[in-house]
Amino acid sequence: MNDLDPLWLRSFVAIAECGSVTAAARKVHRTQSAVSGHLKQLESSLGAALATRTTRQLALTAEGERLLPVARRLLGLQDEARATVRSQGPARPWRIGLSEYFVPARLSALLGLLRHHTGPAGMEVLWSASAHLEQLWQQGEVDLAVITSTSPRPEARLLRREPLAWVAGAGRPPGPDLSVPLVLLGPGCPVRQIAIDSLQRRGRAHHLQLGCSGAHGAIAALRAGWGVGCLNDAAIPEDLHRLASTDPRGWPSPGRLSFYLHARPELEEAARALARWARPGATAKLDA
Repeated sequence: MNDLDPLWLRSFVAIAECGSVTAAARKVHRTQSAVSGHLKQLESSLGAALATRTTRQLALTAEGERLLPVARRLLGLQDEARATVRSQGPARPWRIGLSEYFVPARLSALLGLLRHHTGPAGMEVLWSASAHLEQLWQQGEVDLAVITSTSPRPEARLLRREPLAWVAGAGRPPGPDLSVPLVLLGPGCPVRQIAIDSLQRRGRAHHLQLGCSGAHGAIAALRAGWGVGCLNDAAIPEDLHRLASTDPRGWPSPGRLSFYLHARPELEEAARALARWARPGATAKLDA
């Protein structure tokens, strides 16, 4: 018999998702030596190296990449088998985390799509900053998360990229010789860093006028004329003015914002549906 022990598979999936044995051990609540041993046993059983180790992190080999989706399905089937013989009590709601920048104007359609693909268990939705959501994902506190990131984890799936633009409320934006008063989110926000980097590259003077804990607060401050912000296309309300990157007063193009998806194997169907829905140009058609 050369069966694959589910413990080996669970440790392997955790290593792939966390990028290190140390983090994987915390995730599966086992020692580092146990998780490392599980990986070695799995590799020995399959006769193939599944991961390569560097001084900074662990990366999957081509064989490991091919095995990963199969391992997730096997673990999902095991969970399904266990659930079929348990007494049927109230199902735990799925915990869904969504970046505040992710198509906020179509939130109703997005929640409808997720509800359709998550079954009768119900949902708990957290609309929050990406840094917080990524931390919750690493701690196993959310089942599906859509985040923005400039350095995504290896297991993250790219959903879409959107152009970023400078925006402001009513009134004249600062001239080229004045310091730009910025209204941005906290230090962990990818948009904040992208915006500041673009101004620094242009040599445009700037200062933080207001730091906000959430996108709603930043948009309210922009409407009130507190300064200039940076938002992705889908998150710009109609009443905010876009400042053209070709403006002679020196507004540099901020670049693009990338959205990434993390999902548990049990929500693979929902993840695929979300990926189709999130493709640029597809959301309006799928909302109809």
